[in-house]
Amino acid sequence: MGDPLLSESITRLTDIVIHVAKTTANFKPQLSQLQNTLQLIAPIIDDVVKLNQILDRSKQESAMFIDEIQDAEKLVEKCLKIKRNFIKKYTHSLKLKDANNKLLRFFQLEVQADQSRDIKKTLAEVSDLKSRIDSLSVDARQIHQTFSYNSLSVSSRYELIERGNLGWRVPLLPRGIVAFDEPLKKLKAKVFEDFDANDDGSNGDSNSMEIDDDGDESSVVVVAAAGGCGKTTLVTMLCHDSDIIGKFRENIFFVTVSETPNFMAIVSDLLNPNPSGQPIQFQSSEDAKNKLGNFLNEKVSRPMLIVFDDVWNDSFIDNFPLKIKGCKILVTSRTAFSKHDVFRFDPLSDEDAKTLFRLSAFGVGKKRPRATVDGDLVNQMVKRCKKHPLTLRVVGGSLNGREESAWISMLNTLSKGNSVLDLNEEVRNRLERSFTTLDKEFKEYFMDFGLFPEDQRIPASALLDMWVHLYNHDHEGHDTFDKIVRLSFRNLVNLVASGKDSGATVNNCDQQYVTQHDLLRELAIHLSNNPDVPIAQRKRLIIAASGEDLPASVLNIQEPMQARIMSVSTGELFSSRWSEMKVPEVEVMVLNLKSKTYTLPYFMTEMQKLKVLNVTNYGLYPSYIDNFLLIGCLSNLSRIRLERVEIPSLDTSILALENLQKASFMMCKIGNAFATKLSTDSLKVWPKLVELEIDYCHDLVGFPDLLCSSVHLKNLSITNCNELCEISEEFGNLTNLENLSLRSCTKLEKLTESITRLQKLSILDVSDCLSLSGLPDEFGKLGGLRTIYMMGCTGICELPLSVEELAHTHVVCNEEMYDQWLEFGNVKVERVEEDRLETLMKIIRFDKHNSNVHQP
Repeated sequence: MGDPLLSESITRLTDIVIHVAKTTANFKPQLSQLQNTLQLIAPIIDDVVKLNQILDRSKQESAMFIDEIQDAEKLVEKCLKIKRNFIKKYTHSLKLKDANNKLLRFFQLEVQADQSRDIKKTLAEVSDLKSRIDSLSVDARQIHQTFSYNSLSVSSRYELIERGNLGWRVPLLPRGIVAFDEPLKKLKAKVFEDFDANDDGSNGDSNSMEIDDDGDESSVVVVAAAGGCGKTTLVTMLCHDSDIIGKFRENIFFVTVSETPNFMAIVSDLLNPNPSGQPIQFQSSEDAKNKLGNFLNEKVSRPMLIVFDDVWNDSFIDNFPLKIKGCKILVTSRTAFSKHDVFRFDPLSDEDAKTLFRLSAFGVGKKRPRATVDGDLVNQMVKRCKKHPLTLRVVGGSLNGREESAWISMLNTLSKGNSVLDLNEEVRNRLERSFTTLDKEFKEYFMDFGLFPEDQRIPASALLDMWVHLYNHDHEGHDTFDKIVRLSFRNLVNLVASGKDSGATVNNCDQQYVTQHDLLRELAIHLSNNPDVPIAQRKRLIIAASGEDLPASVLNIQEPMQARIMSVSTGELFSSRWSEMKVPEVEVMVLNLKSKTYTLPYFMTEMQKLKVLNVTNYGLYPSYIDNFLLIGCLSNLSRIRLERVEIPSLDTSILALENLQKASFMMCKIGNAFATKLSTDSLKVWPKLVELEIDYCHDLVGFPDLLCSSVHLKNLSITNCNELCEISEEFGNLTNLENLSLRSCTKLEKLTESITRLQKLSILDVSDCLSLSGLPDEFGKLGGLRTIYMMGCTGICELPLSVEELAHTHVVCNEEMYDQWLEFGNVKVERVEEDRLETLMKIIRFDKHNSNVHQP
């Protein structure tokens, strides 16, 4: 590009553009854009031409660019002649845009190649000076990357070179990045959203930062994800993005913080990045903060992007000024620091996970091994890696270039119950770092998640049942829910919405669910099954039967085991051939099953310390438990949770469990469970029962009269039981009842009059009881009633006059009930906006269900 005609051509084209823009009213935006492009590239072209003349470079390189400029010149002259021809106006405006784009593209490519060549020659000539080579190579790389994305002004080029003498440089992008396009797009939008649209700062002319004393901490965005998920890769990609470089230019800073950061050393690296130089001395951390603040305020123009990678404690962020206009601070961490804006990116899709794995296993541009690996093997390996980016990369790399037999061997190993964590130390260590920073208490919580199967939602109330006993949590669920939330902040679990309507809740964990990445679950199991501790001495005994029988490692143990917590997971093929296992110390037991019939382990009769029992069937159909009566031997049982099981008739030994405080029946068949005829009237059924949950038990027709003698019952929840149509008069015996939920019992037509005897009743939920025709006549006698939920009660046409007697009562309802309650001025009424489509669908489902039931 050594031809002086190049500069002359640009000057002539610029003059013509200015002349035409002043002469005609047409094409103003296109000509203005072209003029800006020419003004941007002209100074740099002048520099390049002068330098290349000195270096005696060939003129052939600029010939094509001169042709483009001359074509643009002819096009602009034609635009001067167009007056009222709208078609030509339109076509020539497009041609002007195209000409502008061609000039930019050609300029970018040529200048990039030219600059790259000059830089390489310069580096070669000074190769004997190692320290200067390092400095120049960084400068060259920064210039190369910047020119590849945007054409910068001469002043910005000088600023970029000066920036290269400072620390906290953005690392180079690793090769072969895939699968982060969508997260990158969302994160970029998050970074840009706080900038004023009228002052984008793109001109970079301001030489000082503005401290906003009234600002908040919205300038900080925390990119939160578990270890090995690609946080560092994502923010590095962001720093190399063309839009980000165009916005922040030379003011992009990147520093790795790590688990135990030295703040003064980090600031020293910013101000004096030369490792061979003398480090800057600070009198104290406050002195380092002051010097850092002076640097940010005086030396660096705004806008600015600062990336803190791998931050473990949010107190580190407090060392930096967080109220600087035009400054965005980006933090990557395994913890979602709640006081800052948190960005979470989703796990890899199936296709992206396969792409990443193939890249690691087969390389870029390399041929596969001579024995072609079957595509199904790739799919199976991706599944075993749990779509975890680090695991996909590491496992794929370990199989790179190996024959198909090696793939099959690894799959066989994993299918025998071994985890990827057992096979790869790097993956295990990366994940374990999140665990080792937890307090002792939270380590126990985390390992408890290994008691449940993979790919399943864990009810928070199931965790509450265990943690009330194991860790002395409160029965209302405040402690348990707080611990779940704090684990979710560390990205060790995910708290998911239940999707249910709001209404009465038994406790703070009601209608809340938790999920966990499969690899983190495997980590919890791996930590519980510490190989340094003999099986018989482990605190948690987590057993998974992959076939008909239990693992031999457990069956061969003859001595009594000391486990306090026990989990047994079995599949459809499990034969229920239980060994004579001795586990007398177990206090919490979780049974995960999938078979249609199931036999409880007979060694449970010796588990006299058992307090909490959770039996969950994850199969398609309710599982019949053929020896359910065995539970009657567990005299100290305080909490039992049964899900998707068929319960036979309960005998008196089970009904007489004197320490049972809570029972939960979820999606169970319990229609015959309480049909037992008591042999004596003196038997008190579950005399200490405080809480009872029955949800989606579709064969429940009436509330069992047997349970009406559980006089200590405080919380009763019967929800989504579509066949429940009556509540007997004996219901009034539950005089200690405080919380009653009958939500979505669509066939319930009326509430028994005896309910008015429940003077301690504080919360009543009858939402979506579509057949409910009214409230009891003496409903107003419920003097303790504080909250009533009545959303979707479409069948109630009139309220009883006795509701005038209610005091301090809050009614939550939709529009139909709202007008009725307004007629009584003694209650506070809250109207909830109704989703009419959802209400219509509920009615249709209800009518369809009724028609199916009554068909001959």
